[in-house]
Amino acid sequence: MLELDPEGGASFFVDKQDFSGKTREFRAKLSAGEHWIAASIVRLYEGLPVGYGGPNPSKRPVPRPPEFKPREGLAPEKVAEARKRFAAALAEKTSVNEVRVRHLEIVGPFDPVKGPSRASLEKVYVCGHLQGGHGPACLRRIVTSLARRAYRRPVSAADVAPLLRLASRARQQGDSFEEAIVLAAQAILVSPDFLFRIERDPQRASAAGHFIGPHELASRLSYFLWASMPDEQLMRRADQGVLGRPQVLAAQVRRMLKDEKANALVEAFGGQWLQFRALESVTRDRDRFPDFDNDLRLSMRRETELFLQTIVREDRSILDLVDGRYTFLNERLARHYGIAGVAGPEFRRVDLPTAGRRSGVLTQASVLTVSSYTTRTSPVLRGRWILENFLAAPPPEPPAGTPRLDEAKISSSGSLRQQMEAHRTGPTCVACHSKMDPLGFGLENYDAIGGWRSEDGKYPIDASGKLPDGRSFRGPEEMKVILKGDREAFARCVTEKMLTYALGRGLERYDKRTVKAIADRLAARRYRFSALVEEIVKSPPFRMRRADRTKS
Repeated sequence: MLELDPEGGASFFVDKQDFSGKTREFRAKLSAGEHWIAASIVRLYEGLPVGYGGPNPSKRPVPRPPEFKPREGLAPEKVAEARKRFAAALAEKTSVNEVRVRHLEIVGPFDPVKGPSRASLEKVYVCGHLQGGHGPACLRRIVTSLARRAYRRPVSAADVAPLLRLASRARQQGDSFEEAIVLAAQAILVSPDFLFRIERDPQRASAAGHFIGPHELASRLSYFLWASMPDEQLMRRADQGVLGRPQVLAAQVRRMLKDEKANALVEAFGGQWLQFRALESVTRDRDRFPDFDNDLRLSMRRETELFLQTIVREDRSILDLVDGRYTFLNERLARHYGIAGVAGPEFRRVDLPTAGRRSGVLTQASVLTVSSYTTRTSPVLRGRWILENFLAAPPPEPPAGTPRLDEAKISSSGSLRQQMEAHRTGPTCVACHSKMDPLGFGLENYDAIGGWRSEDGKYPIDASGKLPDGRSFRGPEEMKVILKGDREAFARCVTEKMLTYALGRGLERYDKRTVKAIADRLAARRYRFSALVEEIVKSPPFRMRRADRTKS
């Protein structure tokens, strides 16, 4: 009988005649790590009763008792003796006399699952991971550490006790130490303390509001900037009770904004505010826009993401959003913009000319595309986009029953501008359209996928406009000069958008004072992005909460 790894491998009968020229295959479930694979043979004549005729008795004329089952007939003491010799040889890493192996091939793993990195294991096994070195004290340390990180706060004995009982019961039932840890981790991950950001009110908390605790502040800050749980440094500052100090909070903000995890702020906040996530569902008429494909769509989004990441990482002015003279292009998007000198699929930073057609996010294809229709541009959508996202002055919804612009008449009876000017002559329309349309017309040189044009069909583009306050412009560059000049309104708008995102709720009337105070302080700090974030996390709405009065 041939045995492979008798500590839990496989055993099977080998016979010269039965297996000549053949192979035998088996699968073994092994834990991760180093293993010695070896083979041992128990001689049949040493451990078999009289009358055994071999593993295939039908081919041998040796008489045997009819009730004899050959594979159950090995003498246990002989097998044990052979295994003992085998184990000794294996421990000494020497050959075993009983085995004659011509070829042994090891393949696998089958259905592999990539294991955790060493850094991840070290975060879990805080008392080391030495074989056989795990006891109750180590189990408690590991479970306590996992619960503290998952719950984002210090944990009490009452928090840990049920987790330890679960893991200890698993050990008693024969599970390995690692399997017991997995079971405790599963219990942690379905706990409300992990699934929800729970902010507990102190005793006798005032209905007028109170400052949240340091660990609640760490969670608010981390989910605001990283969309993830606090890291160890942030937790240490909370443990020390110093996170709420202005200088400590400011230092943590600057550190966190430089971390790659701050890209989550760009993707989540930037995607909501500038609406570039809507590109995923955008479609275009193939006959009118044959160049629009998925590669171009992805390039549009990536340009805006990299642009925002630069503002965050380099702590640039938020006014770059209006007319920053740089962007990020690959060959596909550069060709779409008509910008030469960019080759290959990789994105790279490109400085834009002072008097060029592109600067800031308003002239990026992502914004221009999501603010257009399938077949044409929309000065109304684009004008409304600027009012809502740059000036914090969203117009009201149109009155019920207001007729839509007849698409069939567009380009057949005058330019789009002429059609729209005729469409909004009614008294119920002109008040709002006089604010939206001029801003939208200022972007008419860009088609429905953000490409530059000087004509719309057979009609020349007129990108001039006049605002209700009398200021006028001729084209997108002059319009952006006006928008940048109104930097106080822009700062208030960005503050509103980011404070809404940071709080996870809509702003109320009583939040307006905070918005104005933050926007006013930005001017003295040159509108740096970090200044905006610091002012938000130091503000009362971010640092405070009202007590829950629904509790009995």
